[in-house]
Amino acid sequence: MKQGYKKVTNKLMREIFQNRLSAGDKLPTERELAGQMGVDRTSLRIALKQLESMNVLEIRHGDGIYVKDYLKNAGLDFLRLLFLQQEAEEDEVIIDAYIIDEVMAFWVEFMPMMIRVALRRISPRDIKRCIDILNSELENIHDEHAVVESELLQQEVMAEITDNLLFVLLSNSTRPLRKKLVQLFVRQIDVEERKKHVEFKRALFRSRMVDNPESADMIADGYKKALTEYNDIVRKSWNLSAQDEKLVKEFLSASGKT
Repeated sequence: MKQGYKKVTNKLMREIFQNRLSAGDKLPTERELAGQMGVDRTSLRIALKQLESMNVLEIRHGDGIYVKDYLKNAGLDFLRLLFLQQEAEEDEVIIDAYIIDEVMAFWVEFMPMMIRVALRRISPRDIKRCIDILNSELENIHDEHAVVESELLQQEVMAEITDNLLFVLLSNSTRPLRKKLVQLFVRQIDVEERKKHVEFKRALFRSRMVDNPESADMIADGYKKALTEYNDIVRKSWNLSAQDEKLVKEFLSASGKT
């Protein structure tokens, strides 16, 4: 059975994220909340403290518990926990395509920047490690789970190579987000496309360009272009529903745009 405080944390996070609870709203008293959630007050207080530390609640002693504007106050840990919750609660859609699209847009900009920094510090030992990971991915190219984990590991190794605290911590905190993006990409391409994607990266690491600092910008720009293309592949999988498509076509036709 899920621990009581996690049950409360997850439920309140969902309600805040989905605007069922708005900034400035006052929550019921602890006694009422505990009864509504079916947990003891100790578990409730642990959950409330966690959400307060994430800057999505404000506990005013002697007054009450208020919802804060998560867009102005929360950090990546809030979104990270929502993605983790989505994995556990497959029957409920918490993170929709629009949120994933925003995360993808961020990753298109962030990953090439991290690669640029990493390539200016990369060593022959680092290059070998990356090639070994890619070789293993090719050996398991038919295994979707193995491919996803390999892609995530490559990203994390690049963060480690930067030897920069912020890159490493951002990599750690965004893993659930990155995992979702990689899963979406891998599921939208066939095995041959996966293979080409991995072989390209392996060829790059085998070339002399990787350990040439002057090539860092060119490689990072190329990776950004590739990420943009991959994201376009994912977006195409989010087709309009038949009804929505019909409405759009009718509107365009009426406005003389078709």
